[in-house]
Amino acid sequence: MEATRSRRGSDSEWGLAVQLAGHISAGGDLPVLASPVLLDPGEALHADLSADGWRFLAIDVFYDEPRVVAFGGPLLFATTALAAGSARRRARAEAERLAAPQWRSLGGLRILATDRRLLVWFEGAWASVWYAGIREIHPDLSARRVTMTFDDDPPYALAGPWVPYLVVAMTTCMVGRLGVDAMGAALLPQ
Repeated sequence: MEATRSRRGSDSEWGLAVQLAGHISAGGDLPVLASPVLLDPGEALHADLSADGWRFLAIDVFYDEPRVVAFGGPLLFATTALAAGSARRRARAEAERLAAPQWRSLGGLRILATDRRLLVWFEGAWASVWYAGIREIHPDLSARRVTMTFDDDPPYALAGPWVPYLVVAMTTCMVGRLGVDAMGAALLPQ
């Protein structure tokens, strides 16, 4: 039972997730894989898979305020000033809409699931998502999606055919580290 990047087809990924869950519930252990990256001493890799990712965050948006030069009499000047003010309000409202917190795509991600964290390959570097920092997990396995919330960071969402397998591996590791009661409180179905 090995989650690798080479397997394809969502039926096989779902089947492997169900098989892993059955294996774990029967008292079995998670598979241990050879790691393509250096892990902490004693850390074990349990899955190497891919998923599409999103973060719920605000961003800084810069916009140009329309500038107008008015020539002519008072009526033309007043009309131009009103039009320019309206254009500035529209530009500011659009910038505020774009900057507001919302789900922002991270694209396709490679994810290594260890017994302590998720290692996520993003923008040319590995980022650690420590299980101890996850406050809640919201799995939607039928949609092959999971959302994770944190105390001090914006939420993550992952989606793709390997997500059910990832949820089984993550929750198994988190139960082992945090205990069943803590996992029960963190695992919230959507």
